[in-house]
Amino acid sequence: LKSASFTLNEGEVVALLGDNGAGKSTLIKAISGVFPVDRGDIYVRGQKVSIRSTRDAMDLGIETIHQDTSLAPDLSIARNLFLGREPVNLKWLGVFAPLDLAKLRDAASALLKRVGISKKLDADALVSTLSGGERQSIAISRAMQFAAKVIILDEPTNNLGVEETHGVLRFVKEVRAAGHSVLLITHNIHHVFQVADRIIVMRRGEIVAEQTVADTDLLTVESIITGADMSALLRETRAK
Repeated sequence: LKSASFTLNEGEVVALLGDNGAGKSTLIKAISGVFPVDRGDIYVRGQKVSIRSTRDAMDLGIETIHQDTSLAPDLSIARNLFLGREPVNLKWLGVFAPLDLAKLRDAASALLKRVGISKKLDADALVSTLSGGERQSIAISRAMQFAAKVIILDEPTNNLGVEETHGVLRFVKEVRAAGHSVLLITHNIHHVFQVADRIIVMRRGEIVAEQTVADTDLLTVESIITGADMSALLRETRAK
């Protein structure tokens, strides 16, 4: 990364675009603690923070959802939603404490209802029985449940069908409406114009353009990504 300064506001969806090798993956890995930052600063709600690990990022409310969603397919939706944070009985037994399955299911059902997908999914259903879009919804719900301030979505609609894609994009809008900040990495510019508020374009490790969706169009964004006739576009961006 050479120059990658940007802001992400509360209740906003920002799309991070660029060709392969532009630096998108490196940037989100730095934000999420996979790659420690050796230069530059990161601020969360105005406070300078140090992110040296994924745990640091999660403690600050930054959750990253990758293409594979990191769900356990042989466990139920309820178990996945609270994986590693399950309610237990007899807490004094420590790691040997039995799960409070009734409380787990009730909490999972309440979460599914809150995010608007309870009519379609049962908390006891195995994740292996879900579609790709449903798995993405569960992964995003889990991030919302544990008070993530920033949710990073890495190609959330990759390899999904049309109906599943619409479901995920609809859910992204609901996440924004709930006040969460979303950083969306995608190669599908059409999806960007459906859900994003702002667009950031990277090339060769630098942010070369930043624009609100309302003030640009698909052809302009494609031109910036490919580098075609960029001079005027860069002057316009830097003037803002």
